[in-house]
Parts: sequence; C-alpha cells; structure tokens
Amino acid sequence: MAKINDDGYLELSGVNEKPFQSTLNAEKFPILSGLSPLSLRILNQASHLLHVAQGVEMMHAGDTPHDLYFINKGSVSIGKCSDGKMKVVTKLVAGNFYGEYGALRGKTRFASVYTAEPSEIIRVDLNAVQQVFDADTDFRARVYKVMQERLLNSFLFGHPAFKKMSSSSRDKLAKLLQVIELERDEMLFRRGDAASNYYLILSGEAEITVMLDDIPTVLEVRRESSVLGEVRLNQGKEYAYGVYAANGLDLLVLDKGAMQKIQQEDPEALPLLQRMIVHSAKKTAAMMRNISQKNKT
Repeated sequence: MAKINDDGYLELSGVNEKPFQSTLNAEKFPILSGLSPLSLRILNQASHLLHVAQGVEMMHAGDTPHDLYFINKGSVSIGKCSDGKMKVVTKLVAGNFYGEYGALRGKTRFASVYTAEPSEIIRVDLNAVQQVFDADTDFRARVYKVMQERLLNSFLFGHPAFKKMSSSSRDKLAKLLQVIELERDEMLFRRGDAASNYYLILSGEAEITVMLDDIPTVLEVRRESSVLGEVRLNQGKEYAYGVYAANGLDLLVLDKGAMQKIQQEDPEALPLLQRMIVHSAKKTAAMMRNISQKNKT
C-alpha cells in the first residue's frame, strides 16, 4: 500500500525497500540538473537497469504510456513509419531519455524506439516520475520542452510537405515553431471568430462543427496531419466552422511568422503546404454546401 512519508512524498509500494543507488544523476543526465536530493532518490529507488541487445523494439508507435527511460550506455533510434517503411527520425545516445510523451500527455506513442546497439537502459516507474513532476515544476517544464520539440520533429519528418527538408532544418524549426495543446472538449475557435492562423494536427482528434437549425453538428473528425481553419468567411476574415478537441489535441500553429520560418528553412515546403491547405479548403467547403442543401430539403 502507498503511504505518505515524513517529507510529504508518496512512497511507492515495494520501491523503497530496494538498496539506494544513485545511477540517475545530473552528471550523466543533464535533464536532471537542479533536482533535489529527495527527488533524485525517488527516481533512483523506482528505477530498474536493463541490459538490452541490439535491435530490440523498446517502444512501438501506438503503445499505451508507461514509464520513463534513461540511456545509461549505448544508443537508440527513434523510428516512424513513412511510405510503408520504418525510417529513423533521430538517434539518442547515452545521457538522453525517452518515453516523455506518454509520461506527460498520457497518450499513445507517436514513434517507435529501437536499440541501435547493445545498451543499458534505466527504466523509471511512471508513478515516481509523476511524483517528481508534481514536486518540481522546473523539471517538468524542461521535459515538456523536449517532448514538444521531438513531437514536432517527428511530425515534420512524416508530413508530405516537409519530406525533403533536411534534418538540421527540422531540428531548427522544432525549436522555433509554436505547439499548443487542447484538452478534451476544449474549443479551438468558433464559426465567426477572427481568422488569423491555420493549424496542423500533430496528434489527437478534432471535431469540425457547423450549425444546422441552430444546433452545433459534427461535420467531420480530423486526425494527424490534417489542417484546421482553412475555410473562411467575410473575405477570409472569419472562420467558417468551429473546432473542438475530441480528445487531447496537439497542434502546430501556422501564423504569418511560422510561414516565414518555414520559407527560410525550406523554400519548397511552403508551396506544398499551401496547396494542401487550398485542397482541404475546397473539399471542406463542398462538404459544407452539400450538408446545408440536404438540411434545407
């Protein structure tokens, strides 16, 4: 049974019975810099060292969230399926960590993780990680920043408009572009709101809603790589439909500044992206006209 110790921290059942070993420390893992001795102790006592052979799939895209992993020795490849083939998005070496998306967002993995060579991986129980996140908001913020950059990098790698972009440009844009989150049932915008941005879905599902007989009606559910905000009213000044998060939603914000940054990094990517937005706009506008006509009859 879990209990609260004298310092006010949750003690995990069975974990604190293990001998304390400071395998996880800021010298080996810079992301842990600034953590209190107590927080480090909690992580270490909830850790398990794994010796892993080369080529082992440690995580599969679509897996449910579980634990946080630190690379003690060796390296891993982050892979994503593109054109029916598993391709390496990036490689993480000793001193890095992975599994942050599930730990922070509680959602299924967006990429797979393979050991690139025989490695030592430290697996830390998710409950202990959450406990330390709650106690140290700076640590959570650092991990969160890494998570957003990796999510965006992986998205750019797999999106058709950015396929020819160099890895260095992807890395740069992943640090510069804005990613926002919506919780389930949270609104992104309503029909008639001022239209200033487009959005690309990185993960999650978005409900496209229109008004039929003054009743908000779901026209479509959109998922990864889909664009939002492409159909507009009043000479492009207002959104023509509403968007709600069907579940946790991660979005890339495409404002004027983001478009300029994409143009600077890859001049070929922006025209492709713009064509996709126009194509989506025509398709959605046709759907809206069709459902409006059917409703009138």
